[in-house]
Amino acid sequence: MTIYKRAFILVLATGLCLIPLTTLAAGNPIMVQRPTPPPVHRFLDGQNICLHSINAIIMAADIASTHNALQAPGTRELNPLAQSQGGMIALKVAAVGAGLGIAYMLHKSGHHKAERVIPLIFGVPSGIAAAHNAGIHQ
Repeated sequence: MTIYKRAFILVLATGLCLIPLTTLAAGNPIMVQRPTPPPVHRFLDGQNICLHSINAIIMAADIASTHNALQAPGTRELNPLAQSQGGMIALKVAAVGAGLGIAYMLHKSGHHKAERVIPLIFGVPSGIAAAHNAGIHQ
């Protein structure tokens, strides 16, 4: 008899869980409130355009400073992919494109804070390299 009693209680509890919450709170609309979703910004808003533009400017500064630094005697490019000027430009354009693509994927998946960090992750090493190259040429 106790097995049937437990089974009845289990079926009753499961049935109560299946009743929608809106049905139970039909008389009190304050009880059920759906949270308002946070406002979603467009991908190419002002802040993203500014961040990606700064990233592209830093990449261009790295190309220019590397070109100037290679004019000094005894200097050479350590990156084998950037041995030629065309290879370096292709590498930096690919880095800017990859930054845009990764940021867009993060934006579409709802990671809006992380999408703002991507241009910084790509730009900071190039900025450090540009500052280093500017110090070599002095």
